[in-house]
Amino acid sequence: MHRSEVVRGFGTTVFIVGVARRGDRGCAYSAHVEVQQNGKKVFRLPDAGKRWFSIVDFSPDGQSLLLSSQLRVDYPNFCYRDVEATMMSLSRGEMHWVNVWDLFGWGDCGATAEAQGFNRDGKVVLRARPPTWSSHLRPDCVRTPVLSVTDLRLGNVQRLPDDTRVERYGKTTRAPYQTCMTDPDIIGACFVVHGRLSFWNGAPSFRIWRIGTKRILGVRDDIMPESVAAHMGVGVEAYGDFTVCPFTQDSPGAMQMVCIESAESVFYKSK
Repeated sequence: MHRSEVVRGFGTTVFIVGVARRGDRGCAYSAHVEVQQNGKKVFRLPDAGKRWFSIVDFSPDGQSLLLSSQLRVDYPNFCYRDVEATMMSLSRGEMHWVNVWDLFGWGDCGATAEAQGFNRDGKVVLRARPPTWSSHLRPDCVRTPVLSVTDLRLGNVQRLPDDTRVERYGKTTRAPYQTCMTDPDIIGACFVVHGRLSFWNGAPSFRIWRIGTKRILGVRDDIMPESVAAHMGVGVEAYGDFTVCPFTQDSPGAMQMVCIESAESVFYKSK
């Protein structure tokens, strides 16, 4: 399982979750947008096995989410007719994906196209530039970087001045990460630890003391549940029951490295 960056704005938290499951017929993929706003809502994303998805920003009125997607393709089809965008309703999850090549009226050409956010009028800003590959089979769609504005529903595109400011309405509060239990480097079964999680000088920065013992577990802090990470800091201690998964063996005289899958009955204390 992989989770995208966590974005917050207008009292709402959003992120994308992608899941890969291996079965008799190979891997099956699914993806959804999770919206935390007066409860939790989950909206399924289409063609998860064929596309990568990303969050661009909240709309200026906070009612929608600008999403983009890119087709999973191999060379020489990189940067070719592969980018789509949509305004997803945060209340209903409605999505109407629009191909950026179709918006610009491009044909058989290559480009790097990105949804940037919004201008001051609340319209979607797109950035197009020549492909980053030094050699490719198709002509360039554009010769220099170009900013354009569009209303995705109407499909019209207008050129913008190069110094146009893109407004930001959401804030990224956490980078993308893979959940602990699905990390491919896990070497054994996950287990529950009753302990104290705190910040230490040195590496790793976060460690768990197993209460009642002299054992210390080193914690990968880039794979930590949001519910825990949001409270932790240099002067904070967390006491509770942590479900952890091991990256190294439990050996005498060595710090075992783990990640935290979940935590229960946690209370936080400032030093």
